[in-house]
Amino acid sequence: MAELFGQLSQLLSTLGASIMVPVMLFIIAKILGAENKKSFQAALLCGAGLTGFNLVIKSYSSIITPVIKQMVENAGVNLPILDTGWQATAIIAYSTNIGLIFFGLAILLQIILFLVKWTDVFMAADLWNNYSFMCWGSMLYLLTDNVWLALLLMIVQNLYTLLFCEIGAKRWSTYYHYPMCALSAAHHMDTLPIAIIMNLILNKLGFNKIQINAESLQKKFGIFGDPMFIGLFIGSLFAMIGNYNQLNKLSSWGVIATSGVSTAAVMAVFPKVAGIFASAFTILTETVRKKAKTNGAIKNREWYLGANAALGYGETNTLVTGILLIPIMIIIAFILPGNKALPMIDLISIPYMVEMFIAMSNGNIAKSIVTGAIWFSIGLLTVSNVAPYFTQVAAQVNPDLVQGGIMIFSFAVLAHPLMALPFLGFLTQNPVIIGSIIILYFIMYFIVKKYKVSIVDFIENMAK
Repeated sequence: MAELFGQLSQLLSTLGASIMVPVMLFIIAKILGAENKKSFQAALLCGAGLTGFNLVIKSYSSIITPVIKQMVENAGVNLPILDTGWQATAIIAYSTNIGLIFFGLAILLQIILFLVKWTDVFMAADLWNNYSFMCWGSMLYLLTDNVWLALLLMIVQNLYTLLFCEIGAKRWSTYYHYPMCALSAAHHMDTLPIAIIMNLILNKLGFNKIQINAESLQKKFGIFGDPMFIGLFIGSLFAMIGNYNQLNKLSSWGVIATSGVSTAAVMAVFPKVAGIFASAFTILTETVRKKAKTNGAIKNREWYLGANAALGYGETNTLVTGILLIPIMIIIAFILPGNKALPMIDLISIPYMVEMFIAMSNGNIAKSIVTGAIWFSIGLLTVSNVAPYFTQVAAQVNPDLVQGGIMIFSFAVLAHPLMALPFLGFLTQNPVIIGSIIILYFIMYFIVKKYKVSIVDFIENMAK
């Protein structure tokens, strides 16, 4: 059995999201009755889009990460917990038996919950992103040696995530123009409650009258409001701060120019890659619409397909907000009382992390930046407390991840308070605390089911 798990872990790690997601999309397309040609075309476009995202992000990260590192070094701030990127969490998730067990269990759980209409989100379509649950569960198992407790934690986190998906599905689908698709990754959906609350508060404060978005910026400032120019300015500013004491050297200006042009390129290229990725889901939704007329399981039912966050990354307001939040979060990390964590590798993932803020505010950059700064600040305090556990587990699973005696974390996956709270609650192994977390879910579930139409309408009205 251990050998089988090892082979499965190696297979999943080797294939990665760029293969796993298209394979799942192909299987789902065939189940829904799509032709072989259409199914393969959708899978190929999906794989091409994801590969394009990875190539752009890796290329950009190799340029911008050293620049950010120089900024941090010049600031002289000691933050002992280092962001090593989401890849570290994926390695842990797919390297433990308990993680792989849940990978199989998640397929059954998510399909069954959809078929019995417990949820209207078909989350299994975004199966790769279950690694988020698997990471938290693997941590709990390696810390407590309790298989059943770890499995229960992952199931509970999955249920909460599905509930948040139900609430936010229509808003995300409407804003990003992907019919019948919903953001479903746990490390993005825990932002939904704060997105709703902050949108309401900021509307009361008059932020709904501050219509700052990519279109309005371009109209007001012309070329200076163009996303590419914003990227050029921000990228150059990063490098200038990082090289402020070496501005008399030609090499420093080379770094500044490269950083600026590269950031501008990301702003220009990502929307085009997103178009390739999105076309895969367009094929699928067209198939579903035709099938829905005759299939009893989905006929006369409003439901949503779990979609990868890459669908929204390249949207202009999302990308601008994410890029602007990079320097903001670095500054906050330096001055936030109680923070010990330094966001680094996952800073480029911030556009993924703000999608619900953007959707809830209908593309309002001002509201999204304020909401993101507040929520990610809480996230930094969260990982300051969770990182010691993650580092301990990482050292057990793969010692190469932890070097030089530093603590590590992933800003994109672990800086999420509503995922960390159940983990910390289950870590106590206190039946009262664990029971309370489960009971709270059922209370929230039945409230949402009873008032879902009113809740969704309220969210839509706030976004106007």
